[in-house]
Amino acid sequence: MVRKRAAMAAAGAVLTLTAVTTGAATAAPAVPAAPAPVAAVAAEEPQPLPNFVGRNLFRVYSTVSAETALKIHDLSGEHRKVLWPPNWKVCTQSPKAGTKLRGGTLELGVVKTNEKCPARQS
Repeated sequence: MVRKRAAMAAAGAVLTLTAVTTGAATAAPAVPAAPAPVAAVAAEEPQPLPNFVGRNLFRVYSTVSAETALKIHDLSGEHRKVLWPPNWKVCTQSPKAGTKLRGGTLELGVVKTNEKCPARQS
């Protein structure tokens, strides 16, 4: 599932290249005389997980960080594979909403969007 997620992220990425030319086809790009100072980038604090229950599975893929592994289970009992995340909705999530998670695993129970979530098991 992590590979599929990485492929989706790569498919949506856009690479923009900017070339600096001085008019001649073989001219080298302009180089600044002195390098600009580089500001230290602080490590980004992990954001609390939103409540994904009831939301489309694609929302999860577009929200959680790339370091977070996703473990997805079909709650229908049919053991179906999630091939197209927009066709699925989230019924359960662990850890719960509000947890700060980066680099861990987010487990989700899902069903097709036209199905009802199963009743909670005690």
